[in-house]
Amino acid sequence: MHKPVIGITMGDPAGIGPEIIIRSLADKTLPDTANILVIGSREPLLDAMNACGVKIPLKALNDIAELTDTQDSIQFIDIPLSHDFRNSSLLCDNGEITLKYIYKALELIKQNKLTGIATAPSNKEAMHMAGLKEAGVTELLANEAGIKEYSTVQIQAGVYVFQMTTHLPLRKALEEINEKKIYDFTKYVDTVLKTLGFEAPRIGISGFNPHAGDGGVLGDEEQFIFAPAIKKLRNEGISVSDPQPADTFFLQGLRGSYDALIYLFHDVANSATKTAAREFPPVVVTTGLPYVRTTVSHGTAYDIAYRGIADWKQFYEAVKTAINLC
Repeated sequence: MHKPVIGITMGDPAGIGPEIIIRSLADKTLPDTANILVIGSREPLLDAMNACGVKIPLKALNDIAELTDTQDSIQFIDIPLSHDFRNSSLLCDNGEITLKYIYKALELIKQNKLTGIATAPSNKEAMHMAGLKEAGVTELLANEAGIKEYSTVQIQAGVYVFQMTTHLPLRKALEEINEKKIYDFTKYVDTVLKTLGFEAPRIGISGFNPHAGDGGVLGDEEQFIFAPAIKKLRNEGISVSDPQPADTFFLQGLRGSYDALIYLFHDVANSATKTAAREFPPVVVTTGLPYVRTTVSHGTAYDIAYRGIADWKQFYEAVKTAINLC
């Protein structure tokens, strides 16, 4: 039986992507149930090895058919750079090459040559300078796959953290929260969890207002928007909580109260998960795509790139999760 192939896209070459890729693959403790193909550029990978004090052979492939079953070298498709990728922390050319890595991965996915991808950090502003129309890589992948129903879930300490709204201005995100959205999204989360093996998932949902409205004293959205949707979900056998205060919500998940947490807003969710990231490295999974996609919750960290100090454990877990899911 042929092993699945996981493609690793290198991300912004001015960031820590090359470093965390090198560190993760040099560790050699990833499951051997899949083969790894890096999609990137030679120079950043070599610079990253020098910065990290790591020596591992680089093997450039002309075609994925040349991929061999080995962890003794980093096999990669070399997309040549035509600019000084380290001369600026924010560069249109770096955004352009980042997109080239992604589009090469998508080409291989469409040819059924990749089973999944793990994407190293990219910079949205640099990619927009290079012509990206979507909000970010997640939205680009969903658009290219022609899907409308997708979401970002972070797996952290065994808890699945979903965001009902993601890369939206807060004013627009507030407008998105209504009874139908709460019902549809929670039902979608229940379906995703059952697909991942949960027989009767316990879903917690955070409130809209401080203290989840405090019985209507601090806002009545929980009573008039959330309550009807939750009642309907429960009538269909879905286990979902009453709206919970967002500031203590993550702790409830860590204590085992729920299998999954639904946050309403991107930054509220990430404030909790990133605070706990060093102790519990999170993995970000994009659900709804016709292939596996994982990534990290942090950014490019231009300020520490090529200093050999980047924390690579999140990316290691992202690659490991992609292998296991495939």
